[in-house]
Amino acid sequence: MLYELRRYDVAPTKLPALLDRFGGFTVQKWKDYGFRLIGFWTPIFGEKSNQLVYIWAWESLEERAKKMAPWRADPDRIKKWAETEKDGPLVNRVHNQLMEPTAYSQLDRGEPYGPDAASRKPYLFELREYQAMPQKIQNITDRFGGFTVEAFKKHGFRQVGYWRNVIGANDHQLIYLLAWESIEERLTKFDTFLKDPERVRVFAESEKNGPIVEQVTTTVLRPTAFSPMK
Repeated sequence: MLYELRRYDVAPTKLPALLDRFGGFTVQKWKDYGFRLIGFWTPIFGEKSNQLVYIWAWESLEERAKKMAPWRADPDRIKKWAETEKDGPLVNRVHNQLMEPTAYSQLDRGEPYGPDAASRKPYLFELREYQAMPQKIQNITDRFGGFTVEAFKKHGFRQVGYWRNVIGANDHQLIYLLAWESIEERLTKFDTFLKDPERVRVFAESEKNGPIVEQVTTTVLRPTAFSPMK
């Protein structure tokens, strides 16, 4: 499975109109064309505030190409875009990257990140992007697979999935998604994780020849009403 992370830089004042178009038209049309929408969010805080973020899943690049062409040519889509953009575009630019899951990605292993959404309040989601030091992306990937994933589980982290880029962005990134009940829960659990003596030991060992992470970008996201993932 491939995952496509898409981020829309929304035109000023146009976020309500764009959300309305997605919720009232686009998401249903995607279902008609067999698109797999994983989740759809708006940022609470992070790199950019005027964004929409969502993830598609594809079986292959061929499936993506086969389904995208008729969607873009759909007369109803063309008409809806013309109606909603008569006073100007809703989106300034679209960023997208195609990612493949790691061997330990929970989404592909069928490991739920929480109970059914109907039985609880929607979670907040945290998109974390690790930029590796040169030639160190495998070190980061291996540390997560060999230690961090289980340590997160021990400390009560809800892990959704882990990915590496195939096309777009760059090939020295590890991207993953966490789910939280609240910002307070996030702060508490990260604090205990960071103080864990075993984490301190493992991280020191993995960085004995120098740091392996150049920087971490994090965005906290709220699911929209029409997001499959909540």
